[in-house]
Amino acid sequence: MKMTLMFPLFAAGLLAQVAPAPQNPASPTPPIPAITGRPDAGRVQPGTPPVVLSPDTVVAHLNGQPLTVADVDKLFSVLPPQTQQIITRDPERNLQQLMVFEELEKEAEKEGLDQQSPYRQELAYNRLMTLARGELERFQNSVKISTDQEQQYYELNKDKMYRVVKAKVIFVGFAPAPAATPAPGATKPVPPPPASGVTRTEADAKAKIDDLRKQILAGADFGKLAKENSDDKISAAKDGDYGDIVRTSPYPEPVKKAVFDLKPGEVSDPIRQPTGFYLIKAADSSFRPIDQVRFEIHNLLVGQEAQKHRDELQKEFKITVDDRTYFTTRPPK
Repeated sequence: MKMTLMFPLFAAGLLAQVAPAPQNPASPTPPIPAITGRPDAGRVQPGTPPVVLSPDTVVAHLNGQPLTVADVDKLFSVLPPQTQQIITRDPERNLQQLMVFEELEKEAEKEGLDQQSPYRQELAYNRLMTLARGELERFQNSVKISTDQEQQYYELNKDKMYRVVKAKVIFVGFAPAPAATPAPGATKPVPPPPASGVTRTEADAKAKIDDLRKQILAGADFGKLAKENSDDKISAAKDGDYGDIVRTSPYPEPVKKAVFDLKPGEVSDPIRQPTGFYLIKAADSSFRPIDQVRFEIHNLLVGQEAQKHRDELQKEFKITVDDRTYFTTRPPK
């Protein structure tokens, strides 16, 4: 029981292959209900231990005939684990669909569809992609990364990837300049929203942020100026405290670049953003400990080895096309 109709394999990107475009159908095919699971069906509490039953225990009936644990396990044996899990969420409905698919498969084989186009090609292609994906997963699971390799990667990339900066910020907003009158029929551009309640012009905001930076460089207290002048009221209430910033923090790249270019105690130049200027002070700098990022490093190194393996495979097959016209005019067969 192959159940091929149930499980199309979407393998885009596998070995940089692209799935073939579907052939033009002669007429639309009525949809077959899929095996699905209602969110509220068959749900058990997390941590609930599985029920252990003997193989001959009857757990369902098919057309009045008993289905034992052994029968259901045999039905499930050809299904991917995720599909087995889906069926268990709504067994009545989904076991029915499983029987429908099995019957359709038998009828299709009786009619020889598995030897006809396009089904023969689809079966072969799905087998090809499933086994290729499986081999890539097997290789990736076989990669061994030592703790020394993890430590070496951490040391080499500590400053670039795992630095943590405790930042203070002053934000001086401005209202966007009025948009130019669009040409007749043109779409009017939508300006970015101004900082809340801000009416000053960009030139005024720039003059103010420059003056604040001069005061700070002359010895003024950054936190006091942030509290009195920053338009970011949340951080202003905390003397400009912006918290810890890491490389993956969801801030604009110009802001993060400025943060990580600073040494502790340094203050950035004004950083222009669509609605205002930022002034940033690196209050402190540290590093995420390796034990906090070891799992991340391990997966990254495994991924690098898997990518290297794929690259080496691709180098083994150099294709040179001598007649491109043949390929661009060749009809599917």
